[in-house]
Amino acid sequence: MASRRKDGRGHRQAIYGEAMTSSQRHQHVLMERSKVHWRTCAHPARRARLEADPEKWLKHYLAATFTRPFEMPHREIIAGAMHAHETGGRFAVAAERGIGKSTILWGLVLYLALSGRQRFPVCIPWADKAMKRAFRFWKMALCFNEHLLADYPEICAPFAHSRGIAQKVQTTTWDGGPNDNLLTGSQLTVGEGMIVFPDQRGCMGGSTINGNPRGLNHPQEDGSVLRPTIILLDDVQDRKTAKSPVQVDDTVQIIDGDVAGCGEAGKDLPMLMSGNCIMPEDVMEHYLESREWRSIRVPCVLKWPKGWGNEKSKCRKLWAEWYDRYLAGDAAPTFYRKNKRQMIDGMELSAPYAFRRSEGVRDAEYGVMRAYHTMGHDAFHAERQQKPERRSYSLYVLTPALVRSRADKTRQAGTVPDWSVKTIAATDVNPSYALTTAVVAFGSNQQAAVLWYGTYRKPPLPVHKNMTKAEQRKRIYSALANHGKEIAGLSCRPNLWVIDGLGSPAETVVDLAANAPAICGLEALCCFGRGWKTYRPTGKHKITVGEQLHLTVQAREKQWLVYNSDYWREIAQRGWTGEPGSPGSCSLPAGNHLDFSVQVCREQLAGKDDLGGRTVWVYDTAPGPHDYGDCMHMAYMGAAAVGIGTGGMRAPQQPRQSRWKKKRIKA
Repeated sequence: MASRRKDGRGHRQAIYGEAMTSSQRHQHVLMERSKVHWRTCAHPARRARLEADPEKWLKHYLAATFTRPFEMPHREIIAGAMHAHETGGRFAVAAERGIGKSTILWGLVLYLALSGRQRFPVCIPWADKAMKRAFRFWKMALCFNEHLLADYPEICAPFAHSRGIAQKVQTTTWDGGPNDNLLTGSQLTVGEGMIVFPDQRGCMGGSTINGNPRGLNHPQEDGSVLRPTIILLDDVQDRKTAKSPVQVDDTVQIIDGDVAGCGEAGKDLPMLMSGNCIMPEDVMEHYLESREWRSIRVPCVLKWPKGWGNEKSKCRKLWAEWYDRYLAGDAAPTFYRKNKRQMIDGMELSAPYAFRRSEGVRDAEYGVMRAYHTMGHDAFHAERQQKPERRSYSLYVLTPALVRSRADKTRQAGTVPDWSVKTIAATDVNPSYALTTAVVAFGSNQQAAVLWYGTYRKPPLPVHKNMTKAEQRKRIYSALANHGKEIAGLSCRPNLWVIDGLGSPAETVVDLAANAPAICGLEALCCFGRGWKTYRPTGKHKITVGEQLHLTVQAREKQWLVYNSDYWREIAQRGWTGEPGSPGSCSLPAGNHLDFSVQVCREQLAGKDDLGGRTVWVYDTAPGPHDYGDCMHMAYMGAAAVGIGTGGMRAPQQPRQSRWKKKRIKA
């Protein structure tokens, strides 16, 4: 045993030397294990040949990923990316789901980065899970793809040596080559979604649209900061976003601002967007129709079968019979096989191979037509054909872009039109942060024009819930008094100022409205909005009934309006859908009005029906404030209170006695 220990000790001395301690020997072992043998490209001619053709590059180096032939949608995405790379422009490609658009983009990021065409290509998907899948795809390719390791060893070798372990990648050093014994500088930063190549050769990575695309940059060893050089956007929305005009507008602003602005200042940032349409006027369709983007729609069906457009054609009748059999489980495939020639004559698809591989599908045409019937016409045309169709429902379409389009470039803010009969100021009270006001002029035919809008955020605001009721009342009263003086000083002085009474201590706004003539010289009324479920034109005091509103008079100094907020919200929103200058329409003064338009559209009418003789309204509310939208429907209600309603100008009804007084008189 002693001789064995002596031999072992002599062996260690021969390797490490007598002077090495245990920690030094351990460090030496780690250094040896972190060394990456420097190699050159195994086949430079092949590498150069494949880099000249992105499709062939993807097929060769990522053969396990792209097993099926590239079809029209794939080729258009590749061509769009190369167009953006070569021209510095922006390109949008809309194609159907499930054909591998995301994988193509991941592969293109690898191609652009490894070939050196782009120093920092970035992929920006919608969902966080998609970003994680993209990062995992790149990591697996760099660490375990033998084809890439053979032809790109100067980049892939440190990652392959570490076997995908982020801590090991950072400690790798070169063994040989121009940077012998130096750290490679490679990094796998999972938290940041970024992969840094050796020897400052560039990097690649990504962020979600709703993440932090502004923070995409990489400080290099030489002190320079590398920023994204090309952006590949993948699936820029989900269904919830596509259905909301406000969220569509928010997403467009993020893409145009945060994403498009993450490149180097003063340089055009090339961008490719790939996705599919979900709804009319959604995010994808916005960019397909934008003049600043070159775009192409790749429909699933390039040509429908002959006679498909005619409901009475033989082709259409055969497919109707097939669908009945399909639903009943009555030999639909057999029926299709017997009548195939007439059912698909002239039909042409953009990506037939994607359907040939589907389970239970006889051929691609059968798979597409089965998808059409199971998805329905609207969904198929939106998500497969990239041509969403809007049905002619009774509900109106309201978008921020539509509201902004109603700006009158010839009219400046504060200028009252000649046709104006009454001017109404409406203030939405949110004591925790601001008073929001819109001043609107109305003609006798309910034509409206926004003259001015703004907020009051000065002391004594804000008002907090932990304050006493007396303190809250004092602060709100004082803030409204100060704001009233500002409104009275406008060039478009209103005839009536209606003020939201909800959210304030009892009678605070009622008292302020009664004293407004003395405080600021304005006639004012407190108002309370009620939804369709709770609004009733009744009360224990004298009331004057108007159009979906009534004035309650408790005493000369205590009066207030109560109104159906759902009804007047619809009337105000419909004003934006009318042509400027027409009865009931609404316009804006010259300007951008971005925040105003978004707030007006945050509440969308999703449904309206008659239930037991009463009208029911259903609104979808998007996240964020909608104060200006509230001001607008209050202004329309205020105009009706002074005689300008949906039926034109009329005289208000006389006050009527309440029910309990009538009963006492009869008794």
